[in-house]
Amino acid sequence: MEEVRVIPRRRKGKVLTASHFGCLRGIPTLNVTNGCLFRCTYCYARGYSQAPVGGEVDLYHNLPGLLKAELLTKRRKPRWVILNTSSDCFQTHPDIVQVTYDVIEILLGQGIGISFLTKGKIPIKFMHLFKRSADKVLAQIGLVSLSDRYWKRYEPDTPSPESRLDNIKQLRAIGIVPEVRIDPIIPFITDTVSEMDSLLRRIGGAGTERVTLSYLHLRPSIERQLAAELSPLHRKLIESCFASHAWQVVGSSSRAKLLPRSLRERGYQRISSLAQQYGISASICQCKNPDLAGSLCGASRVAIALKRSTPSQLPLFLC
Repeated sequence: MEEVRVIPRRRKGKVLTASHFGCLRGIPTLNVTNGCLFRCTYCYARGYSQAPVGGEVDLYHNLPGLLKAELLTKRRKPRWVILNTSSDCFQTHPDIVQVTYDVIEILLGQGIGISFLTKGKIPIKFMHLFKRSADKVLAQIGLVSLSDRYWKRYEPDTPSPESRLDNIKQLRAIGIVPEVRIDPIIPFITDTVSEMDSLLRRIGGAGTERVTLSYLHLRPSIERQLAAELSPLHRKLIESCFASHAWQVVGSSSRAKLLPRSLRERGYQRISSLAQQYGISASICQCKNPDLAGSLCGASRVAIALKRSTPSQLPLFLC
């Protein structure tokens, strides 16, 4: 992988913007960076038209000041903000860590809840900050496999799976029960009984009570990334799984390909049954599985809760 440079940029305009994606629609979001140091092989955000050129990540270094000023102008402050929908809160660069810390400190200091999904290692100073407002923090840890082979092929620039297990334990220790997002599940690679049993046993032992599941789906940009970055064996295996499926609209206006419904249904049933053995309940991300009924995606539940519940009652399901 090429070295990625962090480029300081001045953010202009409104900071808190309502999401337009599926079940996140209407919920305020905030991104500290444009682009992400982790550059996961399957990341859809790398294909955005506004994504920085390869080898660069834009850091909005003036974001804390803009956020403070914007909140002062609001007659009604948002109750919750979803952080870094197209990047990661805990990218391993000191400047990104500091801006993220300042933003979270501002939001929690004004009684605004935060929600995040991370594949990063959460620094200890954030744990001290979270502990003071544990009921205002909704955390998801992205963890698909404990296998070093998977990690080095699909997420080579992320912190190790073991460090993400540590996140779960440390969050539990301060009164926050994080959900684990197992996404994207790679067919015939990470969805085998042995792979999933190993993962679910460890995350259950670390204190996980809920997981959200979603199989890999392709967008044109993801397809190009997989072709360029995976080994021929993995690339051919994935291509064969999607070979007979046409592009369709999934979740928003994005063109995507889904795995065969029967493969996903069997996989979700198998994984859910394994999860139950370790006291874990499993939910299917409906945003990425629009042809499967019966499971609301987490952020849908957040949106519903925002209308009828107090903030402390929000569930831990987010896309």
